[in-house]
Amino acid sequence: MSGHKKTPNAKPIINITIDEELLKQIEDFQFDNRFKNRSQAITHLIRKAINEESDSQESE
Repeated sequence: MSGHKKTPNAKPIINITIDEELLKQIEDFQFDNRFKNRSQAITHLIRKAINEESDSQESE
């Protein structure tokens, strides 16, 4: 068991703590890219970072 909460739609909910400046950058990114909510914007950014990291490890 991973310890995260489950919701009826089976997506886990996580809580993170970030500073105000990072939150502002995320919200600016959200609005600039027309994401419906912060969760979608953060998910997009995390996936992009993971993909870029995977790509850079494969090219080594």
